[in-house]
Amino acid sequence: MTFDVLKLLEQEGYIKDGDDNLVHAEKAFFAGRVMNWIREKVQSDPDFDLQSSLTMLYYYKMELADLKFTEDGSTLSYRMKNNDKEMQELVNSLIKSSSKPSQEPPEEGATTSSTPEDADGTPDC
Repeated sequence: MTFDVLKLLEQEGYIKDGDDNLVHAEKAFFAGRVMNWIREKVQSDPDFDLQSSLTMLYYYKMELADLKFTEDGSTLSYRMKNNDKEMQELVNSLIKSSSKPSQEPPEEGATTSSTPEDADGTPDC
């Protein structure tokens, strides 16, 4: 299976057609580099946090955060544009929680159900 970065950039809205044969792709080149970096990391590191990287890329696309690589290109870092401390802490906690295993023990006093439920909350029998 080939990885067509250009096609993916177009599908995700990084490249848009404009008037008079103009193409708007202000973030496309860097996003393409990030996508290739993510792809390489996923293949080489089984513990790589894909969800966090995709979230950072989405924030970059939506102009909520700036992304940059370290000088050696081994690490991708982000900084929220709206440097509101509460927002930054929320984003950091979301990224951390997305990398934790989902099978955590229930809190004390919490009830657990072994019966699967439908989306509407009714038991799946």
